[in-house]
Amino acid sequence: MSSCPSLASSGKIRLPRDLLKALARPAPGRLLLQTCLEWCCIIALMGLASWTSHALVSVACMLLIATRQHALLALMHEYSHHQLSRKHGWFNDLIGDVFTAFPFFITVHGFRRNHLLHHKHAWTEHDPNYVASSKKRRYQFPKTRAQVWLEILKHTIGWYTLQDLKNYTVDAGMAIDLPRSTAIGRFVFAVLLFAAVAYFDLWRPVLLYWLVPLATFLMGILYVRDLGEHFGLPGAGFDSARTMLVGWVERLLIAQNGVNFHADHHLFPSVPFFRLGRLHSALMLAPDFRAQAVVTRGYLTGLIDEISARRALASPRGVDHAC
Repeated sequence: MSSCPSLASSGKIRLPRDLLKALARPAPGRLLLQTCLEWCCIIALMGLASWTSHALVSVACMLLIATRQHALLALMHEYSHHQLSRKHGWFNDLIGDVFTAFPFFITVHGFRRNHLLHHKHAWTEHDPNYVASSKKRRYQFPKTRAQVWLEILKHTIGWYTLQDLKNYTVDAGMAIDLPRSTAIGRFVFAVLLFAAVAYFDLWRPVLLYWLVPLATFLMGILYVRDLGEHFGLPGAGFDSARTMLVGWVERLLIAQNGVNFHADHHLFPSVPFFRLGRLHSALMLAPDFRAQAVVTRGYLTGLIDEISARRALASPRGVDHAC
């Protein structure tokens, strides 16, 4: 915190203390409401696809379900920052696990362990995200536009799904080396879920409208989102992170629950997801932020232009970083 009573600081950018206090005010009810809304959308889309039994409708529903799965993962990130309860960590993690982590074979505890290192050592040799991505050619830039689109397509058809699931669950430690309570909770969740699916004979909808979207469209969305956060930056930025400005289509398909304001989140991680837009507006009034921040318009337009061979600058190892 700044020594000035009227200012608060991330260590890099300062904002009026009262404004930051208002922006960072916990809003557990909003987080719970958003979690419920995402699940309601998923259940409604599953029901629509099952009711119509039309191939095109089913594919459209799979895509939209994948966007809501991504929205749930964005909310899982909120639980990892204790946005539901900073006082009762066990309750925060229990709700986050059951509704936003366990369904994706990971845990809030495991994600938090990895994510906090990312915040502390963003895009350096001590950042597990940087280390993991630096070993994969699909994350090495620059590439041509055609190569970028090919990688997006390969993710979307499930080319890397098994590899990425292993990376998330085991390599990144999001599903291993867990506290006893988390391990027990995951086991109970799995048993109850299996029993419910078997009892109500839900194998087909779970396979078609949960696992298939997760293995295909969701992987494509996650890849594009990852590229937007840290790759191919035209400048150093803050924590080598980028903020994306998007229209309503990309907000529906890619930028759910404020994930596009990544540089802003790195500066002030205590601000809840639904106030990140207000935080960005406040930061744009700060001359240092305007001068140094990387703000890109459009994932499928400006971002691809920045990381393409025409614009991106390759590091000696082929992975962009500004440490």
